[in-house]
Amino acid sequence: MDQDEPVRQRLAHNPGNAGRIGVNSTPLEADMKMIPALCCLLLLLTIAFAQPPGVDALIGTWRLVEFADLDKNGKWQYRFGEHPRGYFVYDATGHVHIQIMKVPPLAPFPEANAVDGTPPSAEHALAAYAAYVAYFGTYTVNANQQVVTHHVEGSLAPEYTDTDQPRPFNLQGDRLEIGDGKTWRRVLERVR
Repeated sequence: MDQDEPVRQRLAHNPGNAGRIGVNSTPLEADMKMIPALCCLLLLLTIAFAQPPGVDALIGTWRLVEFADLDKNGKWQYRFGEHPRGYFVYDATGHVHIQIMKVPPLAPFPEANAVDGTPPSAEHALAAYAAYVAYFGTYTVNANQQVVTHHVEGSLAPEYTDTDQPRPFNLQGDRLEIGDGKTWRRVLERVR
């Protein structure tokens, strides 16, 4: 008889010990009793990590890698080229800054001189306007609906100024897709 036998016998005859792990049970039985607790913990962790991203998840600088719109014939169009340049910046104070440029970039305008204030020709000015998007303002995030709304304070395109621009988004790690994904999408990668 080993020295722990009297303790085991006392614990085994105490009804309050029924179902307790480690009391008069084999290691396999103890492991089996832990499975429900581990399953509950796993479920809670899955739910916690499956929550939609909040406002903090968007904070940072994002490099534009695709700007695409579906045309009426069902073909993706790349208004700023297949490899546009640009950044979306969501800062911690709730401000957003967006700059997008067509690639390849336009050649310098021979008649224009920014230093002395000589403007480009009307044709060149229109080409520059069509090849660039810029606006700034604040943003809010509805995490449950996965929508970020840009509250535009100023824009190169006057019709955007003082408007709210709701944008559905999908965030997967360092890849952010803004748009519905069916008719328009803006794909961005986090800058590290």
